[in-house]
Amino acid sequence: MKLYHYTTFTNFCSIWLQQKLKFSEWTNCNDVYEREKTYKYTQLSLKHNGKTYPPGVLKQFSTKVFEEVERYHQLSFCLDYENIKGYASPSMWGHYARDYQRSGVCVEIESTKVIPLPNGAKIYEEKVDYNSILAPIHLCGVDAEKEDAAQEFVIMNRKQLFFQKHRHWEMENEYRYISKDCEYLDISDAVITVYVLGEDDITLQLVKRIVMDTKKISYLYMSGLDILELNSMSLHDKEELQEEMKYINKNSVLDTE
Repeated sequence: MKLYHYTTFTNFCSIWLQQKLKFSEWTNCNDVYEREKTYKYTQLSLKHNGKTYPPGVLKQFSTKVFEEVERYHQLSFCLDYENIKGYASPSMWGHYARDYQRSGVCVEIESTKVIPLPNGAKIYEEKVDYNSILAPIHLCGVDAEKEDAAQEFVIMNRKQLFFQKHRHWEMENEYRYISKDCEYLDISDAVITVYVLGEDDITLQLVKRIVMDTKKISYLYMSGLDILELNSMSLHDKEELQEEMKYINKNSVLDTE
């Protein structure tokens, strides 16, 4: 499966040098629903296997659930859309691949070629579902007095906790990895192509020097109003790109008159 990771040029430099993608903490999310997950406590008092819990146990359990969720980290990718490739989303370029007005980078990987994790380390991966209503998460369904109750609850409810977002984020078309055991995902054998938005030929030349293998580099340019077209980097040198940019910029000015 092909996955696409949008990032700034600055972050790309670190990614390429290490050949690793770093997992992010939930506090770094730009989605307020995810930063402030909504839990519903009313069902905490419901019996589990005939057992009724005192308030102190329920309070301790809810605290442990919060702590357990915060131990997980996430790594986000974009999937191919119905009508366009995952590397050609104008909204994703605008949201995640801008670095002080300089165009960023999109890294395409083959998920089956990601380096296996160390023994005992776990990653959960899944496509994110988008819904109009995000229901509160009921803290129930496990024995709250068990030592590992919070861990069991989070694993049981990981779909709702980590793989559901509000429909306003549908443009991300996200595929997500989550883990509390790993800080990085090793992509040293998984990178297929590195995409650069052609509006900034400086970034393109810098990426070319960093990656070296130009067969793995492609740039995109605007065609019409909202279509991103692909060109192989190996077929264009710096002078050709600059001439194309002059032509595109000239036509863009004419179109607005």
